[in-house]
Amino acid sequence: MGPTGFAALMGDGATDPPLDEAAIAVAAALQRGLDPIEWLAALDALAGSCPTPTAEGVARHLCDELGFVGDADDYGSWRNSCLDQVIVRRRGIPITLAIVMIEVARRVGVELHGIGMPAHFLVGTTDGQHFFDPFEGSKVIERAAVPQLFGRLTGGRARWSEGFLAPTSARHIVIRVLNNLRAGLIARDDAVRLGIVMQLRAALPELAREEAGEIRAATALFN
Repeated sequence: MGPTGFAALMGDGATDPPLDEAAIAVAAALQRGLDPIEWLAALDALAGSCPTPTAEGVARHLCDELGFVGDADDYGSWRNSCLDQVIVRRRGIPITLAIVMIEVARRVGVELHGIGMPAHFLVGTTDGQHFFDPFEGSKVIERAAVPQLFGRLTGGRARWSEGFLAPTSARHIVIRVLNNLRAGLIARDDAVRLGIVMQLRAALPELAREEAGEIRAATALFN
């Protein structure tokens, strides 16, 4: 999927895009020939094999039974931001593992939210009191314990805010995926994939001005 199709899927921000379709669209932009329908079906299959349709049941199914876990060895790899690669490898970063969990849960009738806490993405239940960190496993994290987790992750250098636990829209989840990709590809000097990600970011109104400047700077030597 190119930038135009991606922009159409993401819409103008008035309504949220389908999280699964938008995340797979990012993966499809980076991997020519990827069939989004195949990977939507893969999410269906993960849900179909889930024996217990509860938040805890989905977490146990993915993390304990199927072995989904964080990729601590190659955290910055672009593959960890592509949903198809996460499903195949059962490795990912917090945000893509969260997307898998949210979408599998939705398919078994359980509503979960992405929680865009700085430094580490979480999954939250609708009551706002229970959270999951699929990067680390299936354990339920009580709300009172999240500030301590945040403190450990940030080394105590950042101030905690209860606003960090607000649900994150699908649109902003996908934007965060793109931001992660951009940072990782810059760090690895992967100009080809970075160019694709920059085009996807430029297709979104809220990022277009920033990305246009970056694209001009990146291509200045060729003018």
